[in-house]
Order: sequence, then C-alpha cells, then structure tokens
Amino acid sequence: MRFFDSDQVRDTIMELESLQLELTNDLMHLAEYSVEERRDHLKRLKTFLEKQKVFFFRISLSDDPDALKIKEKVVEAAKMFGYSEGDGMDKFFDQLDHTIKNLEKTLDN
Repeated sequence: MRFFDSDQVRDTIMELESLQLELTNDLMHLAEYSVEERRDHLKRLKTFLEKQKVFFFRISLSDDPDALKIKEKVVEAAKMFGYSEGDGMDKFFDQLDHTIKNLEKTLDN
C-alpha cells in the first residue's frame, strides 16, 4: 500500500489542514484577542506542531516516493527558518516548541 492510500494518513492530513486553517484565521484577529484567547491559540499551535512532528517522522519511515517528496519539501521549508541538515529535524521541532513555550511565558507577564 502506498503511504497516502492509508485512511489514517488521509485523516491526519485533513486534521492538519483544519488546524492550519484555524491558526491562519487566528492570525487575522490575534491583536484583538484576550490573554485567554491567545493561550488557546498557542495550545492549537502546540497541537499542530506535535501532529506535524509525528507526521514528518512517519513520512521519514516510508519508502513511498510520494512520501519522500513531501519529506524533501518539509526539509526545504525548514531551511528557510534556519534549519541545517546537520542539526536533524528533531532539533528543528524542539526549537519550534521552545519558541511556543517562550510565547506562553510572555502571556504570564
């Protein structure tokens, strides 16, 4: 079975797309959000990051050519944010998680 033929993979992709849409919509109104709404936004962002991380590593285990193309695109996108291949994607995802935690701290001040 090809990677993207899996119902679980398709469900995950749909969930990621839905979360991404919510996060994008949030950005248009973030300046107007209360502290609690901003916390909710960061929770959605953390959920999105965790799901992306799991999905990326599932792709990394696949030998499906289409999955490998997606992996390559994710790595290329990560390079725009300062990722270097020597660091490994774990470090990239850890840095994103650290950034979210720092944002959470600013809400507490």
